[in-house]
Amino acid sequence: MMVISAVVAAAAVVFCVKIAKSCIGGKAAPVVLRLSEVQGDGYPTALACGEFSRLVEERSGGRIKIEVYTGGRIYEDESDALGALCDGSLDFARISSAPVSNRVRKLCVIHLPYLFRDKNHFMGVLSGKIGDEMLSSMKESGIGIEGLCFYDSGVRSLYSVSPVHSADDVIGMKIRIQTSPAMMRFCELLGATGITGIPSNEVYNKILNGLVDGAENNISTYKSKGDYQAAPYYTKTEHVYVPDVLIASEKTLKKLGEKDATLIRECAKMTQEFEFRKWLEFEEESERVVRGAKNTIIELSDEERGEFRRKVMPMYRDYESDFGDIIRAIQKS
Repeated sequence: MMVISAVVAAAAVVFCVKIAKSCIGGKAAPVVLRLSEVQGDGYPTALACGEFSRLVEERSGGRIKIEVYTGGRIYEDESDALGALCDGSLDFARISSAPVSNRVRKLCVIHLPYLFRDKNHFMGVLSGKIGDEMLSSMKESGIGIEGLCFYDSGVRSLYSVSPVHSADDVIGMKIRIQTSPAMMRFCELLGATGITGIPSNEVYNKILNGLVDGAENNISTYKSKGDYQAAPYYTKTEHVYVPDVLIASEKTLKKLGEKDATLIRECAKMTQEFEFRKWLEFEEESERVVRGAKNTIIELSDEERGEFRRKVMPMYRDYESDFGDIIRAIQKS
């Protein structure tokens, strides 16, 4: 009996030692973080978020995993996602810089209409010193976020239920816009009414129900959200480039520690060129689909586009006193 007890006791000791070794030598459970993306799978920014997740997991050796929730599964409205980033209840989000500009006024500068000469100028500014300055302004604002990198979201134009051939055609229209001081002023100067508070997933129904006459966005979103089926006219006003931005909650980065926060920043920067390429491909395909659906894409002459430009030029005076130097630096770059 004593022999059996001794054997059992010895076995128990061996078992406990194995468990202890397993706990000491085994890998800790990965840190799992959440990223909100309102666009669906296959959209360029959603693909970039997936690439960001892959890079972080790979470079952290599996210690950090980022779950990407596309299609607005966490937040349908980007302003809500921004609020969650600020209070730390969300780790990351890819959102338009427009709602961010409501809390970080400096970003309004890059939303000025006809500020960028063309796509190359826009991308060069975002990838350079001025782009870094804009990203830094988010952290400096003290609202609890850090901008990681900018993404291309195309040039925005007007689409509507009736054709727009001139700036005068916009007078009296109700246009769904992003919640942004710059866009509200833009509509005001054109004699239109800017309608805010409509998530991008709801624009199609609002147009069909007659609550708005149209909206303004890039042609890729016009196609991907199905808005081209409700508003058959897409007028290439090409009035503004509003970049998207990948944002982290400051609370999340602090919890991770400086070493892993640096890793996060590096991985985000690595996805920028990836997204730029994907966007160009998607944009070209989107226009092919829209044209194939027999929608009317209205190309404006330089004179016609200049008419829009002249009407909204007072916006530059609104920001001259605070940000005149930045505006001129962008124009000269």
